[in-house]
Amino acid sequence: MGEPENLVAWNYWLTTWPAEPVLLTRANAADGYPRALTPLSQDLILPFEDAGVRRFFEERLGAMRPSDAPTRYMWALWGHVYINADQLANLGAVLPGSSRQSIYQQYMGLRPDPAFRAPAPSMADRLGALRTVGPVLAGMLKAARTASERFAAQAAAIRAMRPVGTPTERECLAWLLRLESMMTPAWESLMIGPGIASATFEVCEKVIAKVTGRPAADLNNRLHVGLGGNESAEAGRLVGRLATLARANAALAEAVGAGAPVSVIRELDPVFGRELDAGMERFGFHAAPELELAQPTWRQEPGQLLAMVARELQRPAREGAAEDRATEVRRAAEAELATRVRGPLRPLVGRVLRLSRSQMALRENAKVPIVLIFDEVRRVLEAASPSLVARGALVAPADAVYLRYDELKGVLAGAAAPSAAELERRTAEHERCLRLSLPELVEAGPGYAAPITERHVRERGLLPAAPVDERTTLLTGTGASAGRITATARVMGDPLDDFDPGDVLIAKTVDPGWSAALSCAGAVVLDIGGGLSHGAVVARELGIPCVVNVKAGTTAIRDGSTVTVDGSTGEVFLEARGSHTD
Repeated sequence: MGEPENLVAWNYWLTTWPAEPVLLTRANAADGYPRALTPLSQDLILPFEDAGVRRFFEERLGAMRPSDAPTRYMWALWGHVYINADQLANLGAVLPGSSRQSIYQQYMGLRPDPAFRAPAPSMADRLGALRTVGPVLAGMLKAARTASERFAAQAAAIRAMRPVGTPTERECLAWLLRLESMMTPAWESLMIGPGIASATFEVCEKVIAKVTGRPAADLNNRLHVGLGGNESAEAGRLVGRLATLARANAALAEAVGAGAPVSVIRELDPVFGRELDAGMERFGFHAAPELELAQPTWRQEPGQLLAMVARELQRPAREGAAEDRATEVRRAAEAELATRVRGPLRPLVGRVLRLSRSQMALRENAKVPIVLIFDEVRRVLEAASPSLVARGALVAPADAVYLRYDELKGVLAGAAAPSAAELERRTAEHERCLRLSLPELVEAGPGYAAPITERHVRERGLLPAAPVDERTTLLTGTGASAGRITATARVMGDPLDDFDPGDVLIAKTVDPGWSAALSCAGAVVLDIGGGLSHGAVVARELGIPCVVNVKAGTTAIRDGSTVTVDGSTGEVFLEARGSHTD
């Protein structure tokens, strides 16, 4: 699997194997899970997210029966989360506006093979699809109408579970169990947002293309720029508001730029302090990656957010400029659409576009409840760890994330914890997992995992990824947010890595915890992702050029080189080797 050691010979204690061969992908999973998970994080993700997927698609929509999905949707190999692409593709056959091939394309990050001809469905399959599509569509529309209220109610309920004062270990256990009761509903919410937003966005593009007789991907992207209401993008805009306040106070700006403690910054400017506190109350649960309990959030380490404010202070004031540019792009796209669509079809296109736009913010906002739960679990660990360390159950508070979930509940109930030696072993094995670079697409079966072959790809109606070597001067991906810019490339593994405002950020993938960094970027290029991945949606909302699914950006692009990014065509132009001097 690309490693010098035989990974299968290393029987990592948390890896379980499918009973039958399945195709697994990280092309979409890496958005939320970019690195190997700690044991406690893995236990709170795999079973509960799988249950959320089933609750939405099987129970709420009736799109599938449990027997149609006999194995798990979510898997982890050496701590790295993979998604069962074959099982998800079955959903494409029953979701309105989708198909098996489009699901494969979305979750494998590969282009469709124009020569592929899917097997003709049987009459029974056609009749079954016809019987299903009406109820599924009705269920999706109903879920869409109530989604915003659902997410807000869940967030309020999760916050209300927090006990007053300093809880005992037993009270921490009761708190944890209350949070557990919300996990599957919160994971279901995460299915509702992306599921509906993806379907309506895809249908919108197809309708525009059909009516106009032209490819519509770029126009569809531009019609969805700067719509507002996107919590991830609003977290990024918080950086701009704080920078505006800091510019009005030279001493404050200097303190922020120097990385002064939050307490000092609050004393220097109470107005800035109140805006910061309000931002932390609303967005402080974010981190990158935010579904890894070992990762501190902005709430725990406000310096993460203030570092982005310091970065924004390095460039001239541009208050409202980004929003104005986004509005201009969207209005120009609306004018273009109006010239292409005339006559009786215009109202239909307008309705489809309004529906798609109304769901776009849900793609990001749907993640708020589960991310909030994870930060509340961090609060549980913060409250319980001093007592657990004092009585010898843990050597250090950081050991808690190496417990299994059932072990944590047992320890909070008074049971013995695993030995210090066992927790040390788990920590070392997790660190080993973090060093692995696993393939994006694998076939896994009983006791094995291997990179997929061209046969796997072509059987599913897709084209293999084009090879990239050191002579490459052009990377092609999916244009996700319009605009063209030439600037310095910064290859990033973390949003706190050093870069200058206006640089092009090159990363494998990003999650909402990167939103503050994206707000300072000139453009974004991602190895992995589709038009509705987190990076694409946030970049589009902020009006930043973005190209996703270039596959090899982090390896082919040299840090500090000059690149040109075209978010409309999906092209990234690189400097020729030898033309750049650091």
